[in-house]
Amino acid sequence: MTTIAFKVDTALKDNLQTLVRNKGINTSAYTKLMLTEKPKKELSQITENGFTAAEELEILASIKHDKRHGPFKTAEAFLRALKR
Repeated sequence: MTTIAFKVDTALKDNLQTLVRNKGINTSAYTKLMLTEKPKKELSQITENGFTAAEELEILASIKHDKRHGPFKTAEAFLRALKR
């Protein structure tokens, strides 16, 4: 598991500690919950092209590692790339 540290002002820290104390959990658990729910919600939202943000990120990652993208100098080079 990875540890992430960040600084906040005293007022935010005090408010957060009061909030989590009232919820009956600790600050770490609450922070993990917030850092999990928000991205999950955003990644599941549909973008203007009809994909979810998560699907778009997956497509972009696959393209980054795909050796089949052009530009191609010839049609034959394009067809060879498709066969890989």
